[in-house]
Amino acid sequence: MVAFLGVVAMLVAASPASAHPVLLFSDPALDGAVPDSPGSVNLVFNEPVVSTDRAVAITDSSGSAVPTSPPRTEKGGTVLTASVTQKLEPGIYQVQWEATGVDGHGARGEYRFAVGTVITGDQTASTSQPTDWSAAGLRWLLLAGFAVAFGGLVGERITSRAGRRHAGLPSVCSWAQLGALLGLFAATAAAARLALRAESISVLSESAAGRVVLAHALGFGVALLLLALRRPSYALLPLLVVALAEGVGSHSEIELPVVGGLLTAVLVAAGIWVGALLHVARAAVKWRATRAAVQWALLRYAQIATISFVVIVVTGLTMALLLVPLPALTGTGYGRALLVKLAAVVAVVGMALAARRALRSERLGRATRTARFEAVTLVVVLGATSVLVSTPTPGAFSAPPPPPPTGVAVPAGGLAGQVGVNLVASEGQVVVRLTTPSDGNEYDVSEAPDYTLSAQLQSATGTQEPVEFRACGEGCFVAALDWADGDNVLNLRATASGWRGGNVAALVPWPAEPAEDLLERTLRVLDDFDQVTIYEAVTSDGEAGLPQPSPATLSMAEFLEGEPYSAGVAPIAARSTADSGATKLLMGFPSAGTYVEVTLDGLGRISQEVLAAPSHSISRRFFYKDD
Repeated sequence: MVAFLGVVAMLVAASPASAHPVLLFSDPALDGAVPDSPGSVNLVFNEPVVSTDRAVAITDSSGSAVPTSPPRTEKGGTVLTASVTQKLEPGIYQVQWEATGVDGHGARGEYRFAVGTVITGDQTASTSQPTDWSAAGLRWLLLAGFAVAFGGLVGERITSRAGRRHAGLPSVCSWAQLGALLGLFAATAAAARLALRAESISVLSESAAGRVVLAHALGFGVALLLLALRRPSYALLPLLVVALAEGVGSHSEIELPVVGGLLTAVLVAAGIWVGALLHVARAAVKWRATRAAVQWALLRYAQIATISFVVIVVTGLTMALLLVPLPALTGTGYGRALLVKLAAVVAVVGMALAARRALRSERLGRATRTARFEAVTLVVVLGATSVLVSTPTPGAFSAPPPPPPTGVAVPAGGLAGQVGVNLVASEGQVVVRLTTPSDGNEYDVSEAPDYTLSAQLQSATGTQEPVEFRACGEGCFVAALDWADGDNVLNLRATASGWRGGNVAALVPWPAEPAEDLLERTLRVLDDFDQVTIYEAVTSDGEAGLPQPSPATLSMAEFLEGEPYSAGVAPIAARSTADSGATKLLMGFPSAGTYVEVTLDGLGRISQEVLAAPSHSISRRFFYKDD
């Protein structure tokens, strides 16, 4: 934190205007780990920014929003901060930010940090959040209450029609009120749990998770009132609100906005399947002396259950395949819970088919017994569903952040086709982050595609060896590497779904020296010049080659306005000496996906510059008036 405040002080002391706000530093740091829950998230930009209500948002690994105070700016507008209003449990969290510069240019992005996770060497003590069993228990009660209430009302309509067809049948008491009461209890307990964790009741209205819980409580409460007033048909409407709220708050809605809405249909279908079966099975036991009534009720239920089954299987398998990579089915808690649920569903299907065969052959006793076992197994399915909702999905969150660099960090980068490559080399490892172009400006970050990365290391001695990467987040890869003294060439091949990938060679001089105040000295030298002529070549495809450079003469202030290092601060900086003896300043801006390499002449001026950003690569040569 002391170093972080020192950077802030440096930035405030020298902060010229820039064309786009660039995130330089964050606390907690990008892919960093803190031992305890942070009191706030602080973002440092290279220029003053304007805060909005959406400027900072934090989510946990299940996608639930973390309550924060309204974001505010400090230190002359260069620091954007938001207080965290609840204690963060150990796990991995994601920060999404939006900022607008004083000149109206906007930028947004996201990054991860870990709480209570000690990252050392190649291992991490905790790779993802475990299942929240207390939340799973409350969710099971909520889902069971919904099924008993909603499905029970559907089953009651079936049995009431059977009663009209067969006079003298004993009535079957509906459990819909009990189900609504159970759901209301679960929603109220979940709301109290959320407020206690946040130490504020305002979290119920200020966070997405809180609003979902309130919708649950409201739906069950209104349904309970309507049932007490003997308006069962109207009670179905507020119960649909419960299903809709569950769909909005699901993993699927967070990670797959289009497909996520299907969870509402799944919940309604599952509620009908479970609750209606439970009610009809109770009626079958009570009416066992009237075989025709039992057979009629079971046949009508079978028709409804068939539709529910199709909806559940089609939507459930679609979301499972999209949310869970195949290797994660056995390697993660979420995947194992999903396998248990699938096994239970298969068992239910077998029982349902057996019951239908018994029903067609008029063996009502066997059909009734099988239906009861089917209902019990469906309760297990609801339990597995509640565990899935309370377990982090296997995605970017399940990949542990990379270990922090040791010693001097050396940045490098380039453009592999249309995929931006930004890497940080340090003692014993390399961290590579891939980015793709997005709408807006070059620092704007859109939804991440699926990335792949492979590489070979060519050392200064000429030997080559493959590099084995592991994922460290969306577009993030880390590998253990031993650097040889001299120039190490890392030949990378990167791909991203929806974009043209390619190859790029990154040069890592080793060992590099600390840059110290080299950037600040360089900017002071440039301040002595009013104008500069630049020959610039730009490409948006690293494999297409650079076009013929075009000259432009502009003021030094105009040139610096568009540079991410114009504030005199770079998150990662190192210096090296070229074979010609010229000094090179290497700067990395991981949060912006940008790498800059400048070559300095004997007077300390920039003579050449290479800049690699997510959307383009630039090569420049500089000529000054006295040259």
